[in-house]
Amino acid sequence: MAVESGKRRQSKVRKSMISKIVFRSIFTVIIALYLNISIPAQNPTGRVIPKSGKKKPAGKTSKPSDTPRQVLRSNSASPKLTISAPPGALIEIDGKSRGFAGVDGNLILTGISEGEHQLRVRAEGYEPWQGIFIMDASATKYQVPIKKKPLTGRIALTANEPGTEIFIDDKYSVKSLAGQTLYVDGLFPGPRQLRAVKQGFEEERMTVTVNPNETITVNLVLKPLLDPEMLRVPEGNFTQGNDKGALDQRPAHQVFVSEFEISTKEITNRLYKYFIDKTGHPAPRGVGYGWKDNNYPEGQADSPVVLVSWLDALAFCKWLSGQTGRRYRLPTEAEWEKAALMIGEQYASIGIVWEWCQDWYDPDYYKNRERINPRGPSRGKIVKAMAREGEARVIRGGGSGRSAVAARAAERNFFFPTVSRFDLGFRVVREITQ
Repeated sequence: MAVESGKRRQSKVRKSMISKIVFRSIFTVIIALYLNISIPAQNPTGRVIPKSGKKKPAGKTSKPSDTPRQVLRSNSASPKLTISAPPGALIEIDGKSRGFAGVDGNLILTGISEGEHQLRVRAEGYEPWQGIFIMDASATKYQVPIKKKPLTGRIALTANEPGTEIFIDDKYSVKSLAGQTLYVDGLFPGPRQLRAVKQGFEEERMTVTVNPNETITVNLVLKPLLDPEMLRVPEGNFTQGNDKGALDQRPAHQVFVSEFEISTKEITNRLYKYFIDKTGHPAPRGVGYGWKDNNYPEGQADSPVVLVSWLDALAFCKWLSGQTGRRYRLPTEAEWEKAALMIGEQYASIGIVWEWCQDWYDPDYYKNRERINPRGPSRGKIVKAMAREGEARVIRGGGSGRSAVAARAAERNFFFPTVSRFDLGFRVVREITQ
């Protein structure tokens, strides 16, 4: 009975101890949850289970845990940057896009490190802006000093001649293209000086007024220089004809020719077009080549006009004289030959086409030995060529190249004055006023 009574007492003591341990454990858990502290692991005996792994050196702290809560807590504590700019502005920091300003004009950013940063802002209707701001440890707000673009207008430019260089206020220029309109944007409101130039044409100047948010249309019409480029031939004697040449070049003889000026090249398609546009004179026509309406073949503006008769050339000289107030005419045989001998190497072109002269053609004319400013016979001799017969005018030059023409300056030929030819044009003489 005594043993049994002792066992009961031991059982009661054991139960009491277990109850105390359980109570302490529950109480410890409750306190740990309330204070948000870690609970060391325990074995059934209540002893703390030692952590596995190496023992940490004294004096070193443990690495903080990377739990989402800690990261979020860290972000919530980082400083904020508020960029104030026009609504919709693109914000770049250190070369990287960070977004657009909202409708309230603000963009709020986090995670910007302390120190200097490059800021760039672009917004429609504003001038691009860039600069430096300093991020500090507390929240930072930066008002971008961006400025609105001034209101501007533009000019729509067209020119009748492709390749026309158009200067605006003599600061910058554009070149016109065939059949296209050029737009010049970003011009400040107010008067603008335009100047259009192209070689062989009169310079065109005008003033236009640019208005904000408007397009001014300008059509520039350049007029060709009516006075062709000329070379002066001094007065004096020269030997006309060639005793070793064809029969109509003989005999060679001395003549005196007064001072005159002769065009450096044949009359061009461009200048001849201006003549027919102004006068209504018929445009050149020919088989396999010719003008369409009043337009010369594409790309041949500076080529010699051909398919013009002697009468066409005469009409042009009369019109040019009236327009310029200077007397223009076709060269005489003597003038043409002297110019070819003395200044032919200065011509811009020679020997490309045959050229009309003023004189009637007579194969025996040189036998008359006219000495001073010979003008040719009073009438032409009846000749036959190309199934035609009648009086003819002198033509010179030919399509044999510059050096050959200089060597054969005395060569004579003829054609009928009312007929044109695909290889026949003309150059002009300008008389010198005393």
